[in-house]
This record gives sequence, C-alpha cells and structure tokens, in this order.
Amino acid sequence: MSAIILLSILGVVLLYMGLGNNKRLLAPVGILGLAGAGALSFLDRRPLPAWGHGAMAFDDLSMAFCVAMAGITLLLFVFGSDYYSRTQENVAEHYALLVFSLTGAFLLTSYQNLLMLFLGIEVLSIPLYILAGGKKRSYRSSEAGFKYFLLGSFATAFFLMGIALVYGMAGSFDLKVIGDYAAANAEHPAALFLVGMFFIAVGLGFKVAAVPFHFWSPDVYEGAPTIITAFMSTVVKMGSFAAVYRLIGVHITALPPAVERTLWAITILTLLIGNLVALRQSHFKRLMAYSSIAHTGFLLMAVLSGDALAGRALFYYTLTYALATVGLFVVFTVAKRAANGDEHIRIFRGMFKSKPWLAAATLIMLLSLAGIPPTAGFLAKYQVFVLAVQNGYVWSTLFAAVMAVLGIYYYLKVIRETFTTNEEGAVLQLNATNTAVIAVCGVGALLLGLWPMGLI
Repeated sequence: MSAIILLSILGVVLLYMGLGNNKRLLAPVGILGLAGAGALSFLDRRPLPAWGHGAMAFDDLSMAFCVAMAGITLLLFVFGSDYYSRTQENVAEHYALLVFSLTGAFLLTSYQNLLMLFLGIEVLSIPLYILAGGKKRSYRSSEAGFKYFLLGSFATAFFLMGIALVYGMAGSFDLKVIGDYAAANAEHPAALFLVGMFFIAVGLGFKVAAVPFHFWSPDVYEGAPTIITAFMSTVVKMGSFAAVYRLIGVHITALPPAVERTLWAITILTLLIGNLVALRQSHFKRLMAYSSIAHTGFLLMAVLSGDALAGRALFYYTLTYALATVGLFVVFTVAKRAANGDEHIRIFRGMFKSKPWLAAATLIMLLSLAGIPPTAGFLAKYQVFVLAVQNGYVWSTLFAAVMAVLGIYYYLKVIRETFTTNEEGAVLQLNATNTAVIAVCGVGALLLGLWPMGLI
C-alpha cells in the first residue's frame, strides 16, 4: 500500500511543479518517485491477511507486476525527457496523469473485491481519456480522446451492471465469496449471475482490446501521442491482464460453462482478427495496435488454461512484450523525426546503413514480438502453448500456433524496411536517453530469452 500512497503523492507533486519553470526537473523527480514505488512494492509484499479488511492483498504476483510496471513507466519517463523537450505546454500534467494512471494499474494487481476492481479500472482509465487527446491541435488526437472516452464510458456502464447482478446473486463483493458461489452453482448457474459475468467480461474485454471490443484500439493508438501509445500498449496491458487473471484465474476459477465457452470464442476471434488485419497495415502505429490485439489472444489463452503456473506465464509474457514494445516506439519516434513526421513503416528504411547497432536492436525487439528464438518472446509463447496443451486445449493451441506463424509476416515487413538501403540516407539523431532506453529494451528482450532468471 505504501507504493500506491507514494504514487498518489508523486502525481500531486508533479502537478504543482508545473506551476513554476521546472520543466527540466519533472522527469528526474518522476524517475526517482517511480524507483521508490518499485522498491516499496518489493518491500510491501506480505502473506494474507490482506490489507483493508480483505480489500487488497499484496502477494508475490502483485509485487512482480507492480515492480515491472514501475520499471516500464520509468523507462518511458527517461524517454519523455527527450520527447517533451520539443513542447512547452502541459508537460507536468502529462507526467502527473501518467503517474495517476499507474496508480490505478497498481490497484488492479492486488484487489480482493469487485469495488476495488472498479476503482482500479477508473483510476487507470480516466487519465488516459485526457492523455489520448493530448495533442490539442491534432484532429486525430482529439478523435482518439473522444472515441476512447465514449466507448470506455459504455464499457464502464456494462461493467457496473455486471457487478450489480453478480452482487445480487452472490450477496457479496468479495471475490472469495463469489468464487465459492460460482463453484457451488457451476452445473446450474442462475441466469442473472450468467448475465452479470458476461457484462463484466465486456468491461474487461474493452480494457484488454479483445475482439469484438477492440475497435477503439487502432484509432486511439494512431491518434494519441507516441509516449501515451507506448504506455497504453505496455503498462495498461500489464495491469489489465493482472486484473483479469486475479478475477478468473485465482478466485472465480469454476466459471459457468457458457461463460467459459464465450471467453474461448473471444480468444479465438482475437487471435484471428488481430493477425489477419495486421497483415494489411503499413502505418506503424496501427500495425502495433493490431499486433497488440493478437498478443491479447495469446494472453487470454494463458488466463483460461486454468493452471497454477498461468500467473507466472502471464507475467513473463507481458514483461517481455512491454520491453520490446517500448523500445520499438522509441525507435519509431527517432525514425519519424528523421522522416519529417511520416508514420509509414518505410521510415525504417536505411536504418542499417545509417546506424547498424540501432537496426540490430530493432531486429531483436521485432523478433521477440514475433516469437522467434532465442528472444524472450519465443519462450513467452512457448510457455503459453505448453500450459494450454497440458490442460487439454490442443485444438486451440494448434490454431494459436498457426496464427503465431502468420503473425511473423507483418513483423518481417518492418525488418525488411530496416535492412533495405535508402539512397536518400535520412539522418537518425539519438541522444543519450533514447539510446539508453533502446539498449535496455533490446538487451532485455534478448537476455530474458537466453536467461529467464527464474521468471518461468
């Protein structure tokens, strides 16, 4: 809980720093605060009884997710010191809102009842509605913020209705009580309980951009500022899947058959639509959006496998995905500046000739997302497939494997551009902070594949 309190204070401090001419201090103060939050998360882990009369539980899995999310946000703040150097408006507000959103993600890793789950989702989401429309003079950014807010509000309404129906049947917001009720009535669940679980699935499906609740994702990814897109595709995904796993992987494990079949249908559709539509993308941000949707399908497989090791597989997958994604968005920003704002994947052309080490780091991160050995992405997908097969989901695993092979193609399109010679020779300019973030992400994506360090 100390980490959540520190993040709340840090957000307020960053807001007040915006009143003065302290722009250069924003990133260092934020980085120190995030490092402190990560350290407190590690120190705060404890066995049950949980905090707040059972409202939250800070166990090892919660600690791992919180430390990882604080670390990824710290990398984004390091990147932000360069990203926000070209603007003078609302920089403190952007940093503060990122910290407030991270606070919501921390809540999602440790909630023990549905009210805390709702609180975590809203604290995570409301700052993002503002940040997605952060480019006030951009039509695309304004559209992204409005679309994200509008669809998010509808999803919240469904989610609240689901909570009300589940509470009405189980008589409690506590997840253990609800789990016991679901197990006792697994064969013949009440209709209102089924509807409540479906509505909760709609709300969570929107957060993780699962099909058919994914339509907001490509437009928001494209229109939001790049650093916000990177935050949404990494930290938000980690926090959201920690919440999903805590709900149906830890507590409500005895899902009604109709709900379980629906979730598997969503998983298959997410894998199919995410990969097929990504094949047609040439805009980098939209490609990453549909790639993120495809990865959501693999993560849902881990959650639905019903295995005790699913939590570790989920953590390892989201961590390795986040490292590769953050690094690629930093590379994209560098290439976009050299191409005068173009966002087509052709901006990567000539990178190998201009900066071979940058092309090599980009290659490693793309191979990790594609799941090619010896990168961490390969071990992440392999672990998900093993869990699914061990729990009897053979045909779903075979389908997912085919989708994984199909997904390699759209990453190869970016790799081809990276190693294609560009006669014009665009000049790629990197400073020390961007170089450091790319190096950490590239080395991490490779090192965690060669040496998982006990994470799997």
